[in-house]
Amino acid sequence: MAPPLMRLRDREWYSPASNELAHQGDRFIPTRSLMNLDFAWSSLTGRRWREPAAIDSSPVILTPKDEYRRRVEENMRLDSEGKPRKMLVFRGTPRNSKPSVLLVDEMMKDQQERLRPIDRIRHVPKSADRILDGTALLNDYYLNLMDWGKKNILAVALWRSVYLWNAANNSVQLLLTADEDDHPTSVAWSMDAKTVAVGFASSRVEIWDASELQQVRILEGHSARVGSLSWNQNVLTSGSYDASIINHDVRSSHHLASRLRAHSEEVCGLKWSGGGNLLASGGNDNLVHVCALEWNRHEKEILSAQGYGQNQLSLWAYPSMTKIADLTGHTARVLHLSQSPDGCTVASAAADETIHLWKVFEQQPRRGSSKLDDDGDRLFSLKRTHIR
Repeated sequence: MAPPLMRLRDREWYSPASNELAHQGDRFIPTRSLMNLDFAWSSLTGRRWREPAAIDSSPVILTPKDEYRRRVEENMRLDSEGKPRKMLVFRGTPRNSKPSVLLVDEMMKDQQERLRPIDRIRHVPKSADRILDGTALLNDYYLNLMDWGKKNILAVALWRSVYLWNAANNSVQLLLTADEDDHPTSVAWSMDAKTVAVGFASSRVEIWDASELQQVRILEGHSARVGSLSWNQNVLTSGSYDASIINHDVRSSHHLASRLRAHSEEVCGLKWSGGGNLLASGGNDNLVHVCALEWNRHEKEILSAQGYGQNQLSLWAYPSMTKIADLTGHTARVLHLSQSPDGCTVASAAADETIHLWKVFEQQPRRGSSKLDDDGDRLFSLKRTHIR
């Protein structure tokens, strides 16, 4: 917020009686173009003519000099409408006139635009809202072992098993347990949250019915572990340690729709845009590679997870990238982030085998609009989740 003396009420002039700032000045500056300096000088230095007191009814005889002085003073004392002239005139800019643009106003406006996301009172939690036990969570940054579905159910892989945690009633269900020589390496909810896709170290992908807790289908095609998955309607995209990306059409018996080779090393991150026409991929070859990121769907903010350091999550204002706060609580590096369906809570899973739930994103109506702009087709939309 700008200092009180810098906020000049939208640059509109107020009379000294109503403008408290006017009383803080130390002098009065008149408008010289509206002053009659000749009359002022005559009044200060000359002898003013006065009507002689009527002592009797006899007429007063004026000399030519007195008569001249009287007429000059009358002409100088009255304006064209016959009203007395004012000696000192103070006139500001009318309210309905176009205000002048001051350099300081432009500078303050630019500064406020840069600081707008953190200009208001921002509540940031000092600790996690809830902490879940994540025993046997693999300490592997290149896997994607957690995903929050549309029905508010968190799917997480803990060593050889995949569990479903219902955020509404805190119930936990065991979805599957892999063989002794295998383990899950990625999980992803379908867009309707009816099925869960699970990638395995053995290179296969399984699709499970979340309500019936039954396997629906097995998808083959990779030659190494499948560490990343992303849904696009009926197409499931998988990324593997073999550096390939496969689009599976789950409706077809011949599910392999296309194969992409854009990376030279393991594909460790995939995400489709909301419109379904753009696919972002990240690989260990550093072509597209970030620490986990989550966009605030309600404000221009980003939550990032740090691999090491203080094992913290950092909240940033976008696009200025000014740090708002750090969220600490994990005792080992943060491996995964996933956002709740309402966009208010973020789950972080770390190598300390815990899952923290942070109510870090505020949901409030935006000025002049009841909902966010429809930018779902943009790859880097504020409605997107993370890609690494």
